Amino acid sequence: MTEGLDKTDYDVLNAVALKKMASADAIADAIGGDPQQVAERLQGLAGRGLVVEAGGSALPTDEAEPALRAAADQLYAPVRADRTVGELVERFETTNSQFLTTMSAWQQVDVGGRKVANDHSDAEYDGKIIDRLDKLIARLTPLLDVLATHDPRFSAYPRRFRTALAGVDAGRTELVSSPTVDSIHNIWFEFHEDLLRTLGREREE
Repeated sequence: MTEGLDKTDYDVLNAVALKKMASADAIADAIGGDPQQVAERLQGLAGRGLVVEAGGSALPTDEAEPALRAAADQLYAPVRADRTVGELVERFETTNSQFLTTMSAWQQVDVGGRKVANDHSDAEYDGKIIDRLDKLIARLTPLLDVLATHDPRFSAYPRRFRTALAGVDAGRTELVSSPTVDSIHNIWFEFHEDLLRTLGREREE
């Protein structure tokens, strides 16, 4: 299955795996590609049993992950050998923990010693959380920049973060954490999963 998985096939299949289910348009936006070309690649990947297409969306099959892992081993050997990447990834682990804590603070607030769902009625509280998220995203810049020197597709993440933050600033607070849009939460988690696959690492539980 992995034989002949070229870079574009990898990018498309990787996006499908990260999103779990996605249209050609969403995949093209995630990788900075052309929707028509993505749709053609999806057909080829479906013919190889790596994705299934249903209702205008593509889903990864059980064969997708092994194929991606094998391709990443070849494609990203230089990234894995880059000491600068390694050092920045170590810093990212701390930033990622802070992001998780901040996202929890967005979703829940402390009321009388109990955690309750944030109803987002306190604009000042929410504003502080959004400012913190903005700063955490900024801390990714050095890592994203060096990754982009190895693979330009990583430059899509800053663009997506900027779009989400601009939407939040315009009052679209669903772009903080909603699972149904290209929210800050979704983009961050996709990046983390993408980073782990690129480096050949497993997610720590």
